[in-house]
Amino acid sequence: MRRLLPLVLVLGLSLAQGLPQVREVDEGTVYWFLVNQAQEVFAVGVPPERIGDALKGKRVTLVLGSERPPAWAREARVVRLGGTPFSGGFLLVNGRYLVGQKSRTLWLILDSPQVVAILMGYFSPLVR
Repeated sequence: MRRLLPLVLVLGLSLAQGLPQVREVDEGTVYWFLVNQAQEVFAVGVPPERIGDALKGKRVTLVLGSERPPAWAREARVVRLGGTPFSGGFLLVNGRYLVGQKSRTLWLILDSPQVVAILMGYFSPLVR
């Protein structure tokens, strides 16, 4: 959990530089967005099963703590950060979109290549 605090700070600082486009959508919309738009996905934590199903056949890097990779992630590249299982997580899609669950029924799709680049830069030493 301590590793995610710098992410939140970096994300907050990058958002202060300009307001990217944010869409608030339901899980079905996120599913179809991933099925139709995603080619490469960097997932931090295990997404819900339905969202994971949308990632089948995509180029996926899955960053986990101590949890087991789900069945849909057989072909995914798995990177271990160790520690305890993550609670929650987010997806970085095509180097442009940040996708995360806002509540039980709502998801956010943030269209900001700058934010995604900052987050990928944070994780790049870990996934080489």
